[in-house]
Order: sequence, then C-alpha cells, then structure tokens
Amino acid sequence: MFEAGPLMRGSQIICAALACLALAGARETPATAAAAVARRPALGSSALRAAPLSRAPAPAPAKAPAAQSALAKGASALFGAGIVLGSLTLKLPQILLLLRTRSVEGLSLAGCYGEIPMCASFAIYHARLGYPLDTYAENLVITAQNLLIIAIYWVLKPPSAAHMLGVSTAGVLLHAVLWLLPARWQSLVAQAQPIAMLWGYLPQILLNARLGCTGSLSAVTTAARFAGCSIRLATTVLRIGDDPWLLATYGLAASLTAALLAQFALLPANCAAAS
Repeated sequence: MFEAGPLMRGSQIICAALACLALAGARETPATAAAAVARRPALGSSALRAAPLSRAPAPAPAKAPAAQSALAKGASALFGAGIVLGSLTLKLPQILLLLRTRSVEGLSLAGCYGEIPMCASFAIYHARLGYPLDTYAENLVITAQNLLIIAIYWVLKPPSAAHMLGVSTAGVLLHAVLWLLPARWQSLVAQAQPIAMLWGYLPQILLNARLGCTGSLSAVTTAARFAGCSIRLATTVLRIGDDPWLLATYGLAASLTAALLAQFALLPANCAAAS
C-alpha cells in the first residue's frame, strides 16, 4: 500500500501531462490548418504567375495575304509593261495595210480623229494624278501611231488645207487645255472619257454597218486592241484600285472593240464585193 500510493500519483501526473499535451495539440491544429490553407493560394497564384513564362511563344501572324498582294501587283506591273511593249506594234498592221493597198476605203477619218483625244486624254489624266507610268504609257505610243495613220490618210485622200489646219489647231488647243487643268479638276477629264471613247469607236462601227464591209480596217489591230483593253481593265484594278471612271471607260472600250470584232465575223472585208 505504501508503494502503491506514489505510483498512482505518478501515473496520474503522467496522464494529466499527456492530456495537456493532447489539448495543446488540438488547439494548435486549426491555426496550423489555417496557415496551410492561407499558404495554398499564395503558392497557387505564384504558380499561375510563373506559368506564362513557361509557355511556348505565340506563332507569328501569317504574312500570306501581304505576299499574295505584292505578287498580284508585281504580276500586274509585268502585264502593264507587256501592254506597253505590245502597243509599239499595235497599229503596225493597220499602217502596213494602208501602205500596201494605198486605199482608205472603209476607214473612218472621224474615228481616227476621235482616237487622238481618246488616248491622249488618258495619258494626261494618269500623268497629272501621278499614276505609275506602266499604267498608261501605251496611250502615248498609240497616240503617235494614230497621228501617223491620219498623216497617211491625208496623203492618200487629201482634204482641204483649211480642214487640215483647223483639225491640227483644235487638237493642239484641246490637249493643252486638258494638261493645264488644275489637279482638282482632272476628274472632269476622266468623266469625259466615255464621250471620247464613243467618238473614237462609233464612227467606224457606223461606217462598217453603212458600207456593209470592214474595208481597210485591220482585223489584227482590232483583235490586239480588244486584248489590250481587257488586260488593262484587270491591271487598273490591281495597280490603281477603285477608280470608277477609269474602270467604266476601259469596260466601254472592251465592249466597243468586241462590236468591231463581231463586224469582222459578219461582214466581208472587200467593200466592192459587198456593194
């Protein structure tokens, strides 16, 4: 009994100490859990912040549209240069036909006159607005060739001296006025292009219909003109853009040239046979 008392008290003390430790541990657990929970968002947010650094770089934007646009403009420039080179011989078949036959029968002199402002005003309009040379240079070449055709016509079938002087003076004055127009009024030149186009084509179309033949008009030159007008319509869209008056004029030129080609298919070339 003597020894049991101290042992009992010792075991009670140990149990009490263990109970106190357990109670202290239970009190610290919520704080520890809260600290752990508090640490989790911080670790998560830092991981989220660090995540973009480990991402692969975004792919560069595609450059295909820009490359395609540059390729289209380059192709249109080549086509434009081809038209200019082709225009060097555009009227050559017509000139050779006149020199070979020494006849202007079936060739409209009024139409020849109309082709001068039709082509020259094109060149003036483009030059004054600063458009690329390859978009209009053929008009300068064709104007020179048309002047040569008129000179041959006057030699083969001479009009009066007053007629030649009046036409020459009017032509020089007209184109001088067109060139001297201020840039803000150059749109008037473009708006007058359909009128010049009709003047250059309709007299020949009407003369062919009246005579019932195509006469001294060259089919090769007409076919080349149709091809040139069609290609120029496309190159104008690519090189210049949305110029409605130019597009309408080239479209009208292609249509009128197609009408001339249809007359070659329907009418004989020999006016004597047609009569």
